[in-house]
Amino acid sequence: MTSRNEGTRMQVKESQISLALLATFVGLISAGLITLFRLAYELPLEHWLPTGDHEGFESLPTMTRVFLLLGSTALLIFIFSRLKPLQRKVGVGHVLQRIEQHQGYLPKTNLIAQFFGAIIALLGGHSVGREGPAVHIGAGSASQFGQLLKTPHHRLRILAACGVASAISASFNTPMAGVIFAMEVVLLEYSIKGFIPIILASVTGAILSRAVFGNETAFIVPSLEMGSLLEIPYILLLALICGVLGSLFIITVKFMQRWNTRPLWQTWGLLGISAAIISVYLPEVMGIGYDSVNGWLQGEVVFGLALALLFAKMLLSGWASAMGFPGGLIGPCLFMGAAIGVIMGQLSSYFMPNYPINIGFYAMLGMGAMMASVLRAPLAALMALLELTANPNIILPGMMAIVIASLTVSEVFHLPSIFRVQTNLAVNHDPVRQLLRNTWVGQVMMQNFNICPRLINLDSAQHILSDQPAWIFLESEQQLLLSSDLARFIENHVENENTEKFNQADPDHLEIDCLLLPGDRKMVKSISLMANLQNALDLMQQHHIEWLVVHRDEQFNQVVGIISRDMIEQHYRYQPQAPAPLD
Repeated sequence: MTSRNEGTRMQVKESQISLALLATFVGLISAGLITLFRLAYELPLEHWLPTGDHEGFESLPTMTRVFLLLGSTALLIFIFSRLKPLQRKVGVGHVLQRIEQHQGYLPKTNLIAQFFGAIIALLGGHSVGREGPAVHIGAGSASQFGQLLKTPHHRLRILAACGVASAISASFNTPMAGVIFAMEVVLLEYSIKGFIPIILASVTGAILSRAVFGNETAFIVPSLEMGSLLEIPYILLLALICGVLGSLFIITVKFMQRWNTRPLWQTWGLLGISAAIISVYLPEVMGIGYDSVNGWLQGEVVFGLALALLFAKMLLSGWASAMGFPGGLIGPCLFMGAAIGVIMGQLSSYFMPNYPINIGFYAMLGMGAMMASVLRAPLAALMALLELTANPNIILPGMMAIVIASLTVSEVFHLPSIFRVQTNLAVNHDPVRQLLRNTWVGQVMMQNFNICPRLINLDSAQHILSDQPAWIFLESEQQLLLSSDLARFIENHVENENTEKFNQADPDHLEIDCLLLPGDRKMVKSISLMANLQNALDLMQQHHIEWLVVHRDEQFNQVVGIISRDMIEQHYRYQPQAPAPLD
């Protein structure tokens, strides 16, 4: 028999160009879906609401607002109650969980549920954001595209992050913030290999968004800057308050999650009723609330209203987040931060009566500080401030506010990000684990092997050895045999016999049983070429083995390589280099 099928050996090569092209397509697909998502709820509201603004729910009659909230809640309960519990998982937390524990494989059903569920929630005026659903839609569509192309696991994670970057970029028209958010929140790492495709996806998303919605960002931001260095203590106080209230928001969500196991008609139903009651007295709490934020940025502030909206938004958005409602919390975080900023700006008249303060400036700082503290994304928040204001003067005060708010949450209250609270995921910054997760098995596996059956004749054995393989894979027995063991057996037991008599014998009596050869055989399991080194080590640990055979696809069709624990450890083990000679 022949030693192996023709074409078993293959070229294993990572191409940044191919990944860049995939990222561009992913950016287009994700941004396209985000555009459809925004148009699906913005256009009906613009035609239906009296003000012609998709945020103008306060212009509706009181009973219309109530019935709108209750009706949309009932519809969502009806739809989601027919889904399995795992199919109801939506939002940024779901994306992080799938990337962390499932190599970026996001289910199609959850994607569809997120798309239509968020549209219903936003049309119904619920106090949720659009960016969280956009992140899920972007990552989910990218993952589905990657799965269709049978993309390896380590690339699928990057493609999902590309979808996230495109989604953030298309939502805010902030391409750099999209890149940083994807690296900082989703991948939890910065690497050149990841930066290039994510940048391409984010830029593609921004271009498509600008083609449809124009060059305007999500907010109308006037010229904002710090008037004097005397404002620094007040900025630090603002940041501290944002950190405290951000911690309170995270704790509230964590506390409410204990009731998340109850039926939807109870958890979501009570949420809808509460939102309807609050909307009677505070109609501005309905929707994302960016119309209120834009007014605050222009200095249009009513102190009592801003204070009431702050705590109403904290309650409703935190409740929705804890109960897995199909809406986001990035927008509510920005709303709450802006509310804190304008409240502090109004109070400044008591602390600095002789010094005028730009209230919009503090609203913007509050937005960045709240986003950084709740989402644990300080660099993304800073980039968002810079891109939204198009003013480099915001960097210095923005950095101070973001750092203090982030440290308050992490070091004073010892809280993780809101997304980690939603999913109970622990943050893992282990560099070895990240390396294993980002390394394809094809980069480490050995291809110097041959495949043969258990029983072979002398000619076949010699033909196998002529390729000088290091290992022989007994496919029917799922074992590896050193080729040197077969060569030694032939030398000791065949060539010492009467060669002429041997060649004239019945071929049926000349078979060599490779399973009975003296030698150290290795038991193996199969793994797909799509896997990464983390998958390989996990499989070895699960079955208590040291070797795997790598198949071309997940159907385990063609063997293309072998890999061992030692090969993997050698890949990440530090090997000191000899010092360069002195001149």
